Amino acid sequence: MEWKSMKELECLGTEEKLRYFSELREYCSGLRNKNVEKTNFKREALMGLYQKIVPGYDYVIEGKENIPKDGNALFVCNHSNSHDFFAAQEVMRRLGLRVSVLAGSDCLNLPNQAIFNACDGVLIDRRDSNSTQAGIMNFSGNIINGFPGWIFGESTWNLHPLKAMQPIKIGATLVGAITDIFLVPVTFEYVEVPYLCTSEKELYTKCIVRFGKPIKINREQSLKLQSDELLSLLTANRKGVWSDIGIKRDSLRDIDPTLYLNHTYIKKFLSFGFQYDSQYESQFIYKPKGMPFENEYRLDENGIFVPGVTTKEEGRAYVKKM
Repeated sequence: MEWKSMKELECLGTEEKLRYFSELREYCSGLRNKNVEKTNFKREALMGLYQKIVPGYDYVIEGKENIPKDGNALFVCNHSNSHDFFAAQEVMRRLGLRVSVLAGSDCLNLPNQAIFNACDGVLIDRRDSNSTQAGIMNFSGNIINGFPGWIFGESTWNLHPLKAMQPIKIGATLVGAITDIFLVPVTFEYVEVPYLCTSEKELYTKCIVRFGKPIKINREQSLKLQSDELLSLLTANRKGVWSDIGIKRDSLRDIDPTLYLNHTYIKKFLSFGFQYDSQYESQFIYKPKGMPFENEYRLDENGIFVPGVTTKEEGRAYVKKM
C-alpha cells in the first residue's frame, strides 16, 4: 500500500482522498494485533503489579457517557508524565475495555519496551518515518478490528507551567481518517500537592480523567485544519477541568517557581523506571512555523523565572531535604 506524505495528502482532490483512505482502511484491516481477540494474561499481571507499587493516587472518571456504546473509538489525550501509558490502560480496564496505546520506543530501555509490548502497546521509533508509518497502520488495524486505540497528541510530555496543551501533529486525525471511527478527546489532570516533595509517590492526590464529546474526522477536508480544531477541543477540555477544581494558570504570577521546579524535577528524574531527557524530547514537540517554542521554565542567574531547561544537577537543589 502506497503511503502518502502529509503534503501530498493535503494536495489531493476530494475523490482522490476518499479513494485513498478507503483503500488504506481496507489494507489496515488485515494488520490486526495477535492479542486483539484473546485475553492478555501477561498484561493483566503487569498492570496489577503497576497499580500496587507505583501511583499512590486514585482516578476520578468523568464523561463516561461520551464513550461510544460499543466502546470502540480513538481516544486522544494530553501527555503529562511517565504514568500516562499505564493510566490509559487502568482507566479503560475500570470501564470494562482494553485499549491499544501508541507509544514511542526510542525513549524506552529494553525492559520497558518489553513491558509496553506485553501491555498491548504499539511501539514506534519517532525518529524513523518508516517505523512511524508501520506503527500507525498496525494501530489503525487494531481499531478497525474492534480494539479501541489511545494516542497522546503532543508526542512528548507537556511540562509548560501555563499551557494546557502543546501543539499537536496530525497523527490522531490521520488515524481517524483511516479508521473512519469516532475520536474522543480526553484530559488527564494529575492534581499535584501544594507543597515541596521528595518522591513521586507523594506528588499527586488524584488523577481526573475527563472524556469529551466524540467527533468524526471528515476525509474530504484538510487534516491539518481538523488537527487544529482537535487541539482547540483538547485545550478547552483541560482548561474546563482547571476551572472546575480551582487551578489558575493565567500568567506567571500564578506560578510558584520553586514549587514548579521541585515537581518538574521529580517528574523527570524520580519517576518509577523512567527518566525524561528534555533536550532529546524537544525534537518531537511540534513547532508550527513562526511560533515561539518553549516547554519548560527555569530560574536564571538573576533568579528570574524564564523559559529553559533545568539540568538534573541544578534540579536537585529544588528537592526538599529531609
